[in-house]
Amino acid sequence: MAKETKAIEQVNNDCFVIMPIADPEGYDKGHFKKVYEDILKVACDKAGFTPFRADQVKQTNLIHLDILQKLIDSPMAICDLSNRNPNVLFELGLRQAFDKPTVLVQEVGTPKIFDISPLRYTEYRKELKYREVLEDQNYIAEAISATKEATDKGEGINSIVSLLSLSSPASLKDVSDNDAAKMLQVVMSEMNDLRTDFRRTIHQINYEKERTEVSQLRNQIDHEYIRSRRNFDKFRSAIEAKDDLSNVRLFYDRFQDSVMKAFNYDLPHNRIKILKDMTLVADKLLSEYIADSSK
Repeated sequence: MAKETKAIEQVNNDCFVIMPIADPEGYDKGHFKKVYEDILKVACDKAGFTPFRADQVKQTNLIHLDILQKLIDSPMAICDLSNRNPNVLFELGLRQAFDKPTVLVQEVGTPKIFDISPLRYTEYRKELKYREVLEDQNYIAEAISATKEATDKGEGINSIVSLLSLSSPASLKDVSDNDAAKMLQVVMSEMNDLRTDFRRTIHQINYEKERTEVSQLRNQIDHEYIRSRRNFDKFRSAIEAKDDLSNVRLFYDRFQDSVMKAFNYDLPHNRIKILKDMTLVADKLLSEYIADSSK
């Protein structure tokens, strides 16, 4: 009886949850933690699996061999594709390489990733409303159970190996402690390279964004400066044409409005001087025109 109990205890029913750990841009603080605790974790429990997330290992800034081993060895996994997180896609790639069953989930309304769009996925609602959370728990739990049942029958769900009719999935050889240490070093080196490439990409994106914003700002500055000069010319033309005082005032007000908007920007000193001189001339012309009109 003791032997049977021990055998039962050794059954691996882990479900590795692949999802963003930090708070991505555009999401409330702790959003994905709530998704994990309120939806995914409960769905795992309902399907008879024990949820496990990488951040449950307390070490920081390192992807340890035991986490990678758990990622590969867990009989079930859930992968949240909602924000195209690079680490999530990397871990999903490992699961696919070893042809391990994985349930794909995604937040309703988020764009689908083209390369995996033919695969099945289950959606959940972002707002995390009580009744919707209960429904989403059940949907995902059913997807886990269906994936397990299909896997037990040898029918791969979301299996790239099966879809592409590949000869065999990847496999790990038995390694000694020394080999494991070397393997860890190799994995860490590769992950550091990935992080470097990712940071470089983010830096390039930010650089391009800043350059675009600077270019747009310059265009806006040029636009307001040119608009001020054009409005001044229209005002002066109205004066020279001896237009109605109401129209002259209208052109004057437009000129003043454009000058004030231009002054909100960091204009070059020569342009500031030009606009100030134009303002003085406009004030003088308007005063003289009003005086002449009253005669």
